[in-house]
Amino acid sequence: MSKKLKIIMQIEDENGETVISQTSERAIPYIEEIETQGFRAAFHEYETAVLESRKEASDGITSEYFALVSEKKRKASRR
Repeated sequence: MSKKLKIIMQIEDENGETVISQTSERAIPYIEEIETQGFRAAFHEYETAVLESRKEASDGITSEYFALVSEKKRKASRR
């Protein structure tokens, strides 16, 4: 029975309010899988899940952030 890894990245304003949030989830091996796959294979699966999930969350929040900044800049320049 695998477990779930969840990575949550947030950008907050000066008041602590969340402006942008990005979540990424992956299945990771648990005790039974580690015992059946062996430590190295299970660790590789875990490590891959962490790296992929972190990249997905980071790429997503960066895109959202700069889209928001760009939108606000366009609105400000129209005034």
